[in-house]
Amino acid sequence: MQIQTLIQELKQLSTSETPVLDAQVLSSYILQCDKSMLYAHPERLLNATQKELFEEVKKSLSNQVPLPYIIGEWEFYGNSFKVTPDTLIPRPETEELVEHALAWLTDHPDATQVIDVGTGSGCIAISLALLNPHLKIHAVDVSEAALQVAQENAHRHEVTDRMHFRQQDLLQGDDHLYDLIVANLPYIPTETLKTLEVAEHEPWLALDGGETGLDLIERLLQETRSKMRSEFCIILEFEYRHGEMAQNLAQRYYSDAQITILKDLSANDRFVVITSR
Repeated sequence: MQIQTLIQELKQLSTSETPVLDAQVLSSYILQCDKSMLYAHPERLLNATQKELFEEVKKSLSNQVPLPYIIGEWEFYGNSFKVTPDTLIPRPETEELVEHALAWLTDHPDATQVIDVGTGSGCIAISLALLNPHLKIHAVDVSEAALQVAQENAHRHEVTDRMHFRQQDLLQGDDHLYDLIVANLPYIPTETLKTLEVAEHEPWLALDGGETGLDLIERLLQETRSKMRSEFCIILEFEYRHGEMAQNLAQRYYSDAQITILKDLSANDRFVVITSR
């Protein structure tokens, strides 16, 4: 099989809205080369190892396995992160959470204690560590398997010495005080999740937000009350239809704080930001 045939077959196998891009990414993965090299010698033949990997990729595609899980990594905020079926696949919307956190940190240069609750692959926490060398970042998750992936990503990006990983359920048993809390917790209502294709491949634990979709977010808000320093910020991502509910929850637990609902790039309600006055 020639490289040009490989790309064409992978394009036809893709069921996403970006078949050409998918074919390029998968071809690069199979051939272990960057995209620019794919078209330099389209007549080149695949070797036996590459043919075997192609067959494995075809099988995964036929089983609707998401592209990031096939290649084992995905890009987030300009960096590549290992992902496995134990971790949620990073979404572009969550990159905006990082931007909001960076904006607050810029305005509060003395803030150093940060925690990413439900860290998953660690993409949020590690992105902040890469961009803020003075931060002391805690990354926690209830899933031991997800934490293992996050630690591997921290090692890959050489920020392990500035990060603390712990397996814990939200903030239970946590005796630290924080300047900034960020979290992209599970926020899909349980009954809704049962109808979604995403639940067939990505970890239910990272998707299921309980009856309302805000169950874990409410629990976290309860637990943060005794964990914040005098000048603080909490940034939480939520399901786009829950803007009013998220704001009401935040006001219930932080009536003395400034509460803002921010939209994502698609103009959907996406983040609740709670800051000390």
